[in-house]
Amino acid sequence: MNKLGRAEYDAWAVELAMETLERRIEPIVSEAPLSAQTRFNNALLNLAVNRIVAVEGGKFTAGILWRLADAIANGAKPTPGAPVDLTVLNS
Repeated sequence: MNKLGRAEYDAWAVELAMETLERRIEPIVSEAPLSAQTRFNNALLNLAVNRIVAVEGGKFTAGILWRLADAIANGAKPTPGAPVDLTVLNS
């Protein structure tokens, strides 16, 4: 972690993961059949949710999704450089 605190390290790690995924997703989508391309975002979201449920359980996952929905409803746009903080509800 060097000089980063835990929160800063976590944010950096999420940014790094998002950047890595973003670079790799586009070639996968463009090489997929058109029928899959149009459903890719839905499939990706379902995979992500299923992975979180498997690790964290349903209640914790529901909390994460609630915080994400709250952030988006309040105008947040998650990007690799600015992931949404899912540890708090927007007040």
